[in-house]
Amino acid sequence: MDTIQNYKCPCCTAPLVFDAETQNLICESCDNKFPLETMQQMTEGDENMGGSSKYDWESYTPRNYDDTNEVNLANYSCPSCGAEISGDDTLGSTICPYCGNSTIVKGQFEGTLKPDYIIPFKLNKKAAIEAFESDFKNAPFLPDEFKSKKKIEEMAGVYVPFWMFDCDCDAAVSYNAERVTAWSDSNYNYTKTDYFKLFRSGQIGFANIPVDASKKADNTYMEAVEPFIYEDAVEFSGAYLSGYLADKYDISAEESIERANERVKNSTIEAFNDTTNRYTAVIPENSRVSFSNGKIRYSLLPVWMLNIKYMDKMYKFAINGQTGKVVGEYPVDNSKKWKYFAKVAGIAYMAAAAIGWMLLH
Repeated sequence: MDTIQNYKCPCCTAPLVFDAETQNLICESCDNKFPLETMQQMTEGDENMGGSSKYDWESYTPRNYDDTNEVNLANYSCPSCGAEISGDDTLGSTICPYCGNSTIVKGQFEGTLKPDYIIPFKLNKKAAIEAFESDFKNAPFLPDEFKSKKKIEEMAGVYVPFWMFDCDCDAAVSYNAERVTAWSDSNYNYTKTDYFKLFRSGQIGFANIPVDASKKADNTYMEAVEPFIYEDAVEFSGAYLSGYLADKYDISAEESIERANERVKNSTIEAFNDTTNRYTAVIPENSRVSFSNGKIRYSLLPVWMLNIKYMDKMYKFAINGQTGKVVGEYPVDNSKKWKYFAKVAGIAYMAAAAIGWMLLH
């Protein structure tokens, strides 16, 4: 036996009744009319939104080095911030890339946690310094002391640990939308607002969603320094670490899954949002996102790091070791700033005085 489908008005939630004359569903409360087909589509869309989001990731099994002699490395620990990093056994004076501390204790390399992949550095130190110097030219009030070659030379190349997530995503999103149309005639200005219920659904595949796996690395900086060119990733070899530092992960794959879920979900919803630009205003209402075939890999990504202290504050910078993208906050020399504004004000005053003189004469 068929069940009776009751519909509610999308505008005021009052019951809708079928009007035989117009063949529409009408709301006796707010006088709106809706085609039956439209309400059926809305119901199907709501049903498609049913259920909760599901995330299916495989468990990750760390790999150990089969032979610690396959990499000529030593462990370095920072007594200031607690960073535990690995580096070429032949490295001389080493500065902590995370806090700038110049006293790092060298120890024996412990062969554990072998990465699956690595993206080798494309920018050597000279190129990274050039990228940084080119970037700070856009900071007009930068203190002169901040441009010290000696300080900039302390830049360190670090392979930062990341968990890389791949998955297939099935998602559905519903929106409340408006389209405003305005026109006028010789007597009046008119505005018409149409209201819509939108549904978007589909499948999207994601590869190489990165999540920083180091507690010492600033997540904001690590995400801002993206994107990396993942086509350059190769199977890990210790040879790529020669002359560079390499951080170890201290955030497990399981601990990173929540952030991966968030990044995949946000990227999916943003992709669906791009299909709603024909409307004046769009407000997301509900969403359902499910992942399948989730895979996790441990990778090392190249980042140049620099710490410069100015006025008792440490300024941190990260430079993408492939693209040269620079991330960081520059300090402001207040004396330079006020001199600049005083100069501008002086020029403005002289221009105003000249205009006033010409008007009087």
